Amino acid sequence: AEFMESLAPTTTKNNNDDELAAFEDFLLGRGSLPPPSSRHVEPHGEAVKGGVQLMKLLTTNSDDEITDVSPDGKEDTTATQKNKKGKKKKATDIPPATISEVLSFLPTSNDRLLLTLGVFFGICNGLVYPGLAFLWSNSISDLSQASEGLGETRRLAFIFVGIGFFAFVAAGLQNYFFLVISHRASDTFKKAWFAALLRQDASFHDIYSVSGMATTLSSASSKMKRGLGRKLGEGIQFGTCFIGGLVYAFYSSWKSSLVIIGLLPFVSGAAFVLMQLNQNQTSSAQKAYTNAGSTAYGAVSSIRTVLSLNAVPEMIRQYSVATLEAYRLGVNPLVKIGLVNGSMLGSFILLFAVLTLFGSYLMYTDVATTQCDPSGAIDTMETCVSSGPAVFGAMLGVHFAAQGMSQLANSIEAFSSARAACAQAMMAIDRTLGSDARSVTVKVGSKKSDEKDGEEVDVEATYTLPKYEIDSSSPNGLKPNVTYGEVVFENVSFAYPTRPNNMIFNGLNLKIESGKTVALVGPSGGGKSTTIGLIERFYDPTSGRITLDGIDMKELNVNHVRSQIGYVGQEPALFATSIMNNIRYGKPDATREEVEEAAMRANAHDFIASFPEGYDTQVGGLQLSGGQKQRIAIARVLVGNPKLLLLGKFVHSRRSI
Repeated sequence: AEFMESLAPTTTKNNNDDELAAFEDFLLGRGSLPPPSSRHVEPHGEAVKGGVQLMKLLTTNSDDEITDVSPDGKEDTTATQKNKKGKKKKATDIPPATISEVLSFLPTSNDRLLLTLGVFFGICNGLVYPGLAFLWSNSISDLSQASEGLGETRRLAFIFVGIGFFAFVAAGLQNYFFLVISHRASDTFKKAWFAALLRQDASFHDIYSVSGMATTLSSASSKMKRGLGRKLGEGIQFGTCFIGGLVYAFYSSWKSSLVIIGLLPFVSGAAFVLMQLNQNQTSSAQKAYTNAGSTAYGAVSSIRTVLSLNAVPEMIRQYSVATLEAYRLGVNPLVKIGLVNGSMLGSFILLFAVLTLFGSYLMYTDVATTQCDPSGAIDTMETCVSSGPAVFGAMLGVHFAAQGMSQLANSIEAFSSARAACAQAMMAIDRTLGSDARSVTVKVGSKKSDEKDGEEVDVEATYTLPKYEIDSSSPNGLKPNVTYGEVVFENVSFAYPTRPNNMIFNGLNLKIESGKTVALVGPSGGGKSTTIGLIERFYDPTSGRITLDGIDMKELNVNHVRSQIGYVGQEPALFATSIMNNIRYGKPDATREEVEEAAMRANAHDFIASFPEGYDTQVGGLQLSGGQKQRIAIARVLVGNPKLLLLGKFVHSRRSI
């Protein structure tokens, strides 16, 4: 009862769900079991909901301290924002990455050379159609002037064949170079994002759903590959065709082309709206699928807890809500995108029609006024300023520009998707050592709307991500040759960066001498896990200092400090590889003899040797007991001969300590 009472402040209640509130009162001993709902529900459905919330509190937060948490285990440091989906822009929306950030994943000079060559051949390929417009329009007068034979026709045929060969070479090289750089950029993107996630401090992992980010890494890299690959080359090609077509149209008949200027704002406006819609659609869908991935990961990683609570239907419901959000965010903008695409193409058709009518008017006016030759084929007559080939060339230029613009939308969509995918990675990649503290708004759950439709709305919370000062990949800091292992807490005060108003320590003084065994005993929330986290330097104290052998830990190299410490938690994680490789994670260059010696010291050698494959047994296909896992984990840290050994709540393997 005391334990349930201690959890009371952490439970987020939905004021509109009276049944759930009544059930929580029953669990806390403040009322009787609520009567069944008048609506149809599954048996024990309300118990499942309460159990799921309890499960989240017990499994999501790795610390012992009981804190104010939101429905997904993260603290609500500010009043939550409840935004109706699609009604207004949310604080959690991530702006797309800049073009320079996307191209930053092509870091080497060789990559930039390939990009330059790809752009060059894309421009060459895009100039093919404007060149055809020039030849086509002038071939009318050339063919009409041919008095005898097929010499002129043969010459034009060879020219067109030459242009075709040029287009073949340019298109082939364009696709080759962009496909190469897309694969390189995608590979660099995945490695940079993964490395950035691993080097982040504990505060970053407390705030962001890193499991959700991990599930989107593969799909995001695919979008990067598509956005920087053939689609980018086609975008340059069709963009060049669009600009080249318009330029040639002005060159052929500037009077006719002046009409184009009046209609270009409609085309440009439609193209801009299309780009914005594609960016917002991709970014929102990416975030929704990240939430769905987090839900799936949490359910599968805690499958025994889910099954024990009969919470499978509730987990399916939560996953369905997350995927339904992604579906809505993906489908709802399609009507707008279709209308904008139609408007953009329709404006070009309108442009073509107006240009045809106005060009005909100009030719008619010139002929009526000066009795000139509109065909330009009669040598004895003056050719009209607005001649047939000129107007026809302007029409072809606009036609090819419209054709390029209609194809450009796909390239814009692909590159917008790449920018949205890149933006999520840049949150971790751009956060480097010395980055200032900043406020972060994240989605922490969902609830039913207060309105009659009962639609799910997002619940958001704002946290303060502290200044980035703990980077395990940084070479900075002292690396003493000898470590004795004396740890001293000097007037340490500490509050988690995401919960600055909830002090865990206030003037703590503690001395752990080298070679001594110290046990921290106390109730939940007493600060046991926080002490271990501070010694591991997952966090820095708010005030005071922690020293290792008399040196402030902030002055020591983070990786060096952790190499001197061995930590085994209450439920240690083993990797899906052999027992030998699991133990070697503590010392990658350990010999087989050193591994077996560490296993003997941890009382793990006997049961490992009893397996048919011994130390080569794969952990992934083996059902190990909790005690066996702990002993293997102890061997993993002992093989590195740590100066400090930190042990969590041990039950099964206390004899081996």
